[in-house]
Amino acid sequence: MSTRSNIIIKHGKNNILLYRHCDGYLDGAGQDLHDCLNSSRFSNSIDEIGNFNIAKFVNKLLIDDCSYRLDDQLGGDIEYLYIFEFTDNYEHGEHYNRVKLKSITVDQDHKYGNGGKEKYKSLSDFQNAILKFKEVA
Repeated sequence: MSTRSNIIIKHGKNNILLYRHCDGYLDGAGQDLHDCLNSSRFSNSIDEIGNFNIAKFVNKLLIDDCSYRLDDQLGGDIEYLYIFEFTDNYEHGEHYNRVKLKSITVDQDHKYGNGGKEKYKSLSDFQNAILKFKEVA
């Protein structure tokens, strides 16, 4: 049986909706989303106030990884809903896609899930939640 998930990437008034059919758990899709975002930094800095390239993040999910597809509505039978919210950190020139992470919400209460809803303010907090999930699983 598949663990379906949706991912919403919010940037201002723009929302990108993705669907993943399998491995929607934190140690599957969650870890994958973490890794894709982490490797989409503008700099190699590991501090949490770093800037991310939102276009690179979406590219990694849709082009580099065949597990995700664009969607136009939330799945009717998803167990996990991941919401990535970014604030614009625009600078003229090469940094058109520069954003800062505002929050990551993991909603497992959506539709068929039963694990609650958590909001993380940093990528490292999200990674810690994934590691805790792996310990329990």
